[in-house]
Amino acid sequence: MTAKRSARTPATPDPADGPGVSDAPTRSDRQRIQHGRREARLLCARADADRAARQFAALRIEIGAAVRSASPLLIALLATRGLTLDDAVALIQPALFWPRRSTRSGPPFGSTIRNTLWRYYMTTTPPHQARSSRHAHTFHDANGNYVRVQVVDHSLEVEAKIAPVWLETRFGELRIQLDDALPETLATACLGRLIDEIVDHAAWRGKGWRIVGVEKPVTRYFGQTLIVATGSVPYQVTWPETNQSQVSGP
Repeated sequence: MTAKRSARTPATPDPADGPGVSDAPTRSDRQRIQHGRREARLLCARADADRAARQFAALRIEIGAAVRSASPLLIALLATRGLTLDDAVALIQPALFWPRRSTRSGPPFGSTIRNTLWRYYMTTTPPHQARSSRHAHTFHDANGNYVRVQVVDHSLEVEAKIAPVWLETRFGELRIQLDDALPETLATACLGRLIDEIVDHAAWRGKGWRIVGVEKPVTRYFGQTLIVATGSVPYQVTWPETNQSQVSGP
């Protein structure tokens, strides 16, 4: 029985071995090339770091110029994690495609929850790992809950999953997507009630925030959306080196 010979890929000839070559690279040449490449990589790394620092400084200028208010729910949610609004703002990262694409325009209020629910149940990408279309930073935990602080026009807002509900704020309004549907009579009776009488959480307990609207379920798998009036609080962004940020009560 004759053993089969394994197919071998012909070796690529070295141009330095050609019969007409008279000035082949020497060992010293190769050492200089390697040294030059290392220097180039080092300079490129420094340039990348400098660019990132300049971009971050530009981001801070934009956020500082734009933001004048914040959601009180965002402040309360951060407090439950032992954080301040200043802590969160200092961690904000630029939006996808910024600065080439403006971050002012965004999905309509309420669509974030619908898109998040779809993303959560129909894809394998956890919502807290998805890149934001706005300047944002996401805090998350091992249970799959997350709190995302984001810049929306002139305000610092929040998008979050706090099992079993999803929520989003915008310009003094809070939308809470319930996990299970309420009976129609009970849903109607929610109007004018305090939110902590319907859904209990430390972040809004005792705040006096009332339900001002109830929307029908976005899909048959979820409950109604409660619309809550929270108001906004004035907030002036400054950075750690100045230590002069200001938050006023609602």
